[in-house]
Amino acid sequence: MKNRLKTAVIGVGNMGINHVRVYSEISNLVAISDINENLGKQIADKYHTNYYKNFQEMLQKEKPDAVSVVIPTINHKAVVIDCLKHKIPVLVEKPLAVNVQEAQGIIKTAKETKTLLTVGHIERFNPAVMKLKEFIKKGIFGQVVSIVIKRVGLYPPQIKDVNVVTDLAVHDLDIVCNLIGEVPKSIFATGGSGLNASRIDYADIFLDFNKISCYIQVNWITPIKIRTLSITGTAGYGELDYITQKFTLYKSSIEASHLSHLREPRSFITKWGQPQKISIPIQVKEPLNLEIVNFLESISKKTNPTVTGEQGMQAVKLAGIIIESITQKKLINLAKN
Repeated sequence: MKNRLKTAVIGVGNMGINHVRVYSEISNLVAISDINENLGKQIADKYHTNYYKNFQEMLQKEKPDAVSVVIPTINHKAVVIDCLKHKIPVLVEKPLAVNVQEAQGIIKTAKETKTLLTVGHIERFNPAVMKLKEFIKKGIFGQVVSIVIKRVGLYPPQIKDVNVVTDLAVHDLDIVCNLIGEVPKSIFATGGSGLNASRIDYADIFLDFNKISCYIQVNWITPIKIRTLSITGTAGYGELDYITQKFTLYKSSIEASHLSHLREPRSFITKWGQPQKISIPIQVKEPLNLEIVNFLESISKKTNPTVTGEQGMQAVKLAGIIIESITQKKLINLAKN
């Protein structure tokens, strides 16, 4: 059963077309807008909806109940604020803005207009990630000590206004903060321009959460697309693939025997057995569909979305600190930021 809300999409490029597809399946898609008239008309015809070159005209004439903004990050602030001033709830693709100052301006407008704002951190809705978070909360891994993430692949030619940190790493910055439930205490990152001289296209990021360490590798250099996360805890190890949504758990098999015959009363011997390998059943679902459903339900039920504007701004802030660490070649203590 479709949601009855009237929806619209601003920007129908590589990602925007997917928003259009999902909205057409689960809601009343009334219009799309894109400055590329040929592309816009083609998509509008395919999905039997109205096309506008000017998004402001679309907002005034169609009066949608919800809108996705899927345009270059550099234009987010102006377009999102305009939508919010029309009191239209917005789902804006990540990152929320090019910097913290612009993100603050967007959030300020959302609060002033009392209009719902959410950010498209799509991996939050990946079923494998959601299952991982559930396992962490249940203590399946014991005390988590480290998280390692790899998000690599070739340079996407449509990317014109961001670097690999703000485009790729921002996904995992949001994920690790959400999994751990806090922001890192310090950050150190290295990186540079390997194949693309105009922007950072590779980075190795080290996040210190005090008792938990995290390493994120991102680049637009590796010739194959890899999206993986592994987690180590005192009670086990897990690894998941963001793309296939496969999640494997390795439960530790440890026996600690007290050696009462020794003079030192606290002496013990640890025996390491074979870990128990468990393929966790995951019902594969499209994260974008789940994200948009969450957005529309938040509007209908007047509840907070899974990803708030403040959380989107947090990812932007961390990305900025990482870029600072790379360019200045230094460890940055977040307590001072």
